[in-house]
Amino acid sequence: MGTKNTKTQHVELTVLNRPGVLGRVVGHIRREGWNIKRLLVDEMEEANSSSELSCMEIDIEGANTKLAQVAEKILSLDCVISITTTQNGKRVTQTRSVKESAALVAKEESIKAPEKKNGTFRILTINPGSTSTKCAVYDNDDAILIKTIRHCEAELSKCGSILEQKDLRRKCIMSFLKEAGVKQASLDAVAGRGGLLKPIESGTYLINETMLSDLRSASAAVHASALGAIIAAEIAVPLNVPAYVVDPIVVDEMDRNAKLTGLPGTERSSVFHALNQKAIARRLSEEIGKPYENARLIIAHLGGGITVGAHRYGRVIDVNDALSGEGPFTPERTGGVPALPLIKMCFSGEYTEQEMINRITKKGGMSAYLGTNDLRIVQKMINDGDEFAALVLDSMAYQVSKEIGAMSAVLEGVVDAIVLTGGLAYSNRCTGAIKQRVDKLAPMYVFAGEDEMQALAGGVLRVLRGEETAAVYE
Repeated sequence: MGTKNTKTQHVELTVLNRPGVLGRVVGHIRREGWNIKRLLVDEMEEANSSSELSCMEIDIEGANTKLAQVAEKILSLDCVISITTTQNGKRVTQTRSVKESAALVAKEESIKAPEKKNGTFRILTINPGSTSTKCAVYDNDDAILIKTIRHCEAELSKCGSILEQKDLRRKCIMSFLKEAGVKQASLDAVAGRGGLLKPIESGTYLINETMLSDLRSASAAVHASALGAIIAAEIAVPLNVPAYVVDPIVVDEMDRNAKLTGLPGTERSSVFHALNQKAIARRLSEEIGKPYENARLIIAHLGGGITVGAHRYGRVIDVNDALSGEGPFTPERTGGVPALPLIKMCFSGEYTEQEMINRITKKGGMSAYLGTNDLRIVQKMINDGDEFAALVLDSMAYQVSKEIGAMSAVLEGVVDAIVLTGGLAYSNRCTGAIKQRVDKLAPMYVFAGEDEMQALAGGVLRVLRGEETAAVYE
């Protein structure tokens, strides 16, 4: 792969955990013409709540004479605290203080949006979570503004239902745009996270009245993600610009064989982290030099919910539905449990239907065993000698490994790569336990965290550039 003019270099970074940090670092490396051969991200144990540090280890291949230039440009990023390279056989570390980096971040968050350049597409992305609303503004592929708006639970509870939170969240987004000096007329499109729609093919969908009607239904409006498309449309319509969703959680490309369960009326559904899984699959395919449409991959998104998908030639032909209780247990969900004890609990008279749903989807898994869904707290418990906490985390990794093995069988044992992504992938203990069991199946890569905002913008940008045609929701 390399030539006499190229060399593989090991680069270590200490960074502040900020939305998009991974994409920004990788983007700098790629723009300098380097290839990324290995990437590992792990949360640093000494990180405290105010700094939240992570370390990155990256093996890059390129012209050795340009390494200093790459290091200098990476260190100029507001979220990078230090970079360590090897020069003339010696480790060289360039650094700035955490305080200086935090000050740069604060300055970055307070600056006004730049004027839009000619030929640039400006895209607003919106991703509502249960207690937060993430929004960002992109000029083509570059994030010029990123904001996470935190909502206190008391504030949200006053609204009533999830749908009734719409106005509050929209006003927060519009205030953010105004404070940042983003002219509404400069927007070319708005993208919102899709909710529980009808099963659809992967792609970028123009938000229409049919989609909005389905999102307002009782079945779709059980999660805040439904508000992404609704708010996006309300912002876009007065501006006379299009609004889109990209790879919503209901993307369904499953094979027929994967649908049946053995109990008629309970066929398996495709509900998973489609946006991040598809984006990571495309990124990994680029790294290994194989088009996504020609690749056979297993992508495991490790977050509050865990989904493991078998990607065959650009389609996810099987994946567990974590929302319905399939697959490994997670920080919040039970995953698959024995059916008979569960049935007995449902008919014991001790729990209501909603209480049982909550036990499976919100209060199960690691949270039920250890009283927290925060991996950092669990890791501290383990470091303090809590053997049961170690057993719970290791068991979760064990179950993820089993699911990856199952997806290897789905792909007939022919797998180009296994990828771990999502927040839990920051844990070296978790990823290491999985790697120990599955790395003989295929090379394993770790892309910790998620960058769904970048994925939203990327899907819309492909449509605006004419590289893809927007799909129609029917």
